[in-house]
Amino acid sequence: MDISFGCRCSHHIEATVYVPDPDFMAEKSRDSTSEHWEEIECEKCGDMYEAYITNSFSYAECSIDNGDIDVNYSVPYYPDLGEDDLDWFIESSKQFSVFERQISNVKGLLEAEVSEEQAFSLHVMLHGHVVAAVEAYLASTFIHKVTNNSDFIQKLVETDPTFSQQKFTLKEIFQKQNQLKQTVAKYLKDLIFHDLKKVKPMYKEVLSVDFGEIKWLFQAVSTRHHCVHRAGYDKDGNPLVIGTESIRELVDKSWSFIVFIEEELKTLEQQSDLDLDFDIPF
Repeated sequence: MDISFGCRCSHHIEATVYVPDPDFMAEKSRDSTSEHWEEIECEKCGDMYEAYITNSFSYAECSIDNGDIDVNYSVPYYPDLGEDDLDWFIESSKQFSVFERQISNVKGLLEAEVSEEQAFSLHVMLHGHVVAAVEAYLASTFIHKVTNNSDFIQKLVETDPTFSQQKFTLKEIFQKQNQLKQTVAKYLKDLIFHDLKKVKPMYKEVLSVDFGEIKWLFQAVSTRHHCVHRAGYDKDGNPLVIGTESIRELVDKSWSFIVFIEEELKTLEQQSDLDLDFDIPF
């Protein structure tokens, strides 16, 4: 979460603070609150401030010095991926189990007892979470499959004009042989992680997996935009129609879709007798 506030010395302070996950084991929103404290120093005068961050099913908040200082704060977000995260994409084959756990958590949270006002906020967050879970599975699975198979890397080069046109010196080519997986993983992560319009054709062209008709998913992504940027309201200030049934429908469609992808990939591997041992294609 990004925060900003004014120091007593008149210096403007900006900082990024950690936001804890809510207690997903809680049955009610009021019992799901998690807490975190951080000290923030003014780089101009050296004064110290205590930031208090809470997060629950309903909302995340930040206060400075017990509320004595006015503070502006953003919605929580996950930081950009580093090298260790790229290694996870490359090495881990647990994408489906992660997705399965996320969907299970959403189903559990739908049973939480909350007020009508809290329910709207909860449903807004759950809609965004389901869409993010689908996007994360699609991107991480694609990255894992491609980076661990030289044939797929070759298909990527042949079908993606941007990646194929990257120019390297001879020295860089030898250097990049040892980090080719990282290079491909970073390129794909930056390109497709939240861009379904790019993910769909790349699955078909590189992995030979056709998503079919997924208009429902594009609509869910569009709705997620309002959830993230307007907290569940459209540009005219009207609340979105998001409820328990719409979340369950989205969960069911997402589950069926990802299971279909899993089955297609398994069939492809069986038919092709894929060798997942990596060979440098130079």
